[in-house]
Amino acid sequence: MSEGGAPPRGTRPRNRRALIRDAATELFAERGYANVSVSDIAAAVNVGASAVYRHYAGKADLLFDAIDTALEAVLAALPASDEADLPEIAHVLAAAVLDNRVAGVLMQRESRNLSPDAAAQIRKKRVQISAWLTTELSARRPELSTEQAELLSVCASDALTSVSFHHLDLPRPQYERLLADLGVRVMRMDPVDGARETRPRPPKPATRAEEILDAAVALFAEHGYTEVSIDDIGAAVGIAGPSVYNHFPSKQDILVDAMVRGHAGMRAGMASASAEGRDPADVLRHLSDHYVDLTLDHPSMVVTMISELVQLKGEARGQDMREMMRGYVQDWVTIARAHHPSDDAVVTRIKVQAAQMMANDVARTPRLRRIPGLRPTVREAAWLLQQ
Repeated sequence: MSEGGAPPRGTRPRNRRALIRDAATELFAERGYANVSVSDIAAAVNVGASAVYRHYAGKADLLFDAIDTALEAVLAALPASDEADLPEIAHVLAAAVLDNRVAGVLMQRESRNLSPDAAAQIRKKRVQISAWLTTELSARRPELSTEQAELLSVCASDALTSVSFHHLDLPRPQYERLLADLGVRVMRMDPVDGARETRPRPPKPATRAEEILDAAVALFAEHGYTEVSIDDIGAAVGIAGPSVYNHFPSKQDILVDAMVRGHAGMRAGMASASAEGRDPADVLRHLSDHYVDLTLDHPSMVVTMISELVQLKGEARGQDMREMMRGYVQDWVTIARAHHPSDDAVVTRIKVQAAQMMANDVARTPRLRRIPGLRPTVREAAWLLQQ
């Protein structure tokens, strides 16, 4: 094998299709689907582009295979026996997630690049996994309504799949135990009573620039940054596309401002929690609750910040924003460790990011809005994950 694990050029290994798929998975996760070409994928496995096309019709076909293969692996791992208890179920899911953690990024961030038929197939399998977990949880906790079991199942699986978005590492057995424990905490919690969730009406933008920014964020979240044009953004606010340039130098500047505004909202919540909290536990609880509220109230912002970070052009811009986000997470970890000083720093970070990603994913799932008690239940789940 040559450097990076790719076979020497000119050889024809039997697993070439799998090698191509694995290389594409890594590149899509690292750079973003829109920023990777078939030639890039071919170079990663020391073949020409024509060799890739012998196995795949194109990039979208590769993306589908990467996600579909991971989902098939999870489905195959699900216990066939109905005698498995919640800890056993959580361990199975934790192992499957760790085995396919990179593909998890693609499911969350890149699925909208699939064709309608391919997206439908992926959605069907994701629903199958979610429905299986809901059924298993309902069977073991008959006191839950179907809606409550669904919400807890989604929160638990979101907490488990949070590992896809970070590069933290623990010894594999310890990692599985930790993830399984986090999943069980959520599956065993009592849902919180509350009203059916409704999106609050956003405040009216004070300026045309804010109106443009709001419209752009909604479009980026729905269609992806690369699929949205200046004309699309202008049309969304009732002006000609070129008129957008009176307020922003470029579409890229709109994305940067959107990222900065989202980060500022998170930082404001952290500052408020630090000022209002009476002790480390109270500060952490205020911070956690604020983050859940922010994600539920601004789901398009959440999608944009997660999915479009890879679209920031220029090393400085992308690096600056990544540093800002890492700094925010690290400050949260510091607050969490003040509450639990005996916890290892890596373990604390995994717990914090499980809470964050769970909140993010719930916010991006519109069907959950119909479930009474959504917000207080997600708040409580985020808090439990950090204990």
